[in-house]
Amino acid sequence: MQEIKKRLSGFFEMITSERFFFYYIISVMIALPVMEIFDEKHSQAFASQPIIVEIAGYVGIFAIIVHFLKHQNIKYYLTDLLYLLLFVFALLSAVFTLNKQETWHGFNYDEWLFNFVGYFSLMFAGTMIHDKQMRKGILNVFILVTVIQSVVAALQTCGIYMIECYYDTDLILELKRSYGLTQHSNWYGGLSVLMFACTSGIFLFTQSKLIRNITYAISILCFYTLLSCEARLAWVGVAAYLIFLAVSLTIMKFKGLEKEKLLSILKRLLLLIVGMALVTAFVIIVCGKITGKLELTNSEISSASGEKNNVQGLGSGRVYIWKFGLKMVPEHWAFGIGLDNYKDAFLKSPDFHEGMFSNAKGHNEYIHYLVTQGVFQLITYLTLLVYAAVTGIRNVIHNDDKEERFINWIVLGMFFGYAAQALFNSSIVNVVPYFWITIGMCLSKKNQHYFGYAKEHKKAVKA
Repeated sequence: MQEIKKRLSGFFEMITSERFFFYYIISVMIALPVMEIFDEKHSQAFASQPIIVEIAGYVGIFAIIVHFLKHQNIKYYLTDLLYLLLFVFALLSAVFTLNKQETWHGFNYDEWLFNFVGYFSLMFAGTMIHDKQMRKGILNVFILVTVIQSVVAALQTCGIYMIECYYDTDLILELKRSYGLTQHSNWYGGLSVLMFACTSGIFLFTQSKLIRNITYAISILCFYTLLSCEARLAWVGVAAYLIFLAVSLTIMKFKGLEKEKLLSILKRLLLLIVGMALVTAFVIIVCGKITGKLELTNSEISSASGEKNNVQGLGSGRVYIWKFGLKMVPEHWAFGIGLDNYKDAFLKSPDFHEGMFSNAKGHNEYIHYLVTQGVFQLITYLTLLVYAAVTGIRNVIHNDDKEERFINWIVLGMFFGYAAQALFNSSIVNVVPYFWITIGMCLSKKNQHYFGYAKEHKKAVKA
């Protein structure tokens, strides 16, 4: 019996260790694109990716429960509380859903309860990674994922398809849009913002000449596929990322960043922008892309501001989708209409009639959370995002370890780029896990203050 207890104790210690959470994160990151290749080989598009994240949910919540039961004298952090609240409100949304069949048995690109638990657990795992080499290792895996996705996406722009497009197939294939291993160009647009911010960020801040050259080439390839997916939301994400870089570099100049390092970053940023400009010209002139989306944008704005006053047509009908969703909030404000069950916002609306357009996603992650999971969940999610941003910024400005500062800086750029494009995109099970990992990386517990820190610090100062 003592031997069994000893082995169990050792096992529990192992699955709650920093190393376990590290391998847990990178396993999910790599499995998502790689398993899709095998799925497609057997004509099963988008089959394993939701299941991988669901398994991550079961594994993650088990490890986290064991962590708190085994280590009862540990310090607690705001992220621990937010993890619990995220789970509770997601569960309540699933329990009080208006459509139990869709919420509990939906498929296609629906998100199941334990998909969300997988997201939350990946975030929690990211907060547990303190070791600098492991944090760098996660960024290296981001580079690997970028290479895999970008190569597949680049081949698609040449008419070479390894995987099947999930929907809008004829249109996407005809225009040779890139969608990587995510099955749709909009989904790839969101992921490509994260990948581009990561690889270009490493290019800007790395000390290694070899890594600098490699990541520059990868980031330019990624940017080419980002433009080739022709998702305007990706442009929003890149614009937010570049604004973040400009603002953060300005702040760091006044905060005393070494002049030589600042000059080096600015030179690299200029080189990056030149590369982006050349790729943009190539995509427009040679590939004949982007101009159609620009004309569509101009047409939508003209229609919205002209005599037709068609505001609902903005963003390829996104305003129309948001309007139907927001109508459901007053009556179902607490826990929403049902976990990832946005389509009921149309089907249960008195303004909706047969033959009208409906959509299963909110095309705005924040509105989607509000409509499907309610006000409490949205507040919890936004609190997490604000806390991640504040913590990340603080640890870029005040971190004494230069390498750790640059890791935080890279991750923060990824965070702001994705958060901006999420205003127009949907949470998708094979894309959003990467963002939740990014949030966790911003909130490493060594960068947070635990509950009671202020009190203890005050006592220590007095002593």
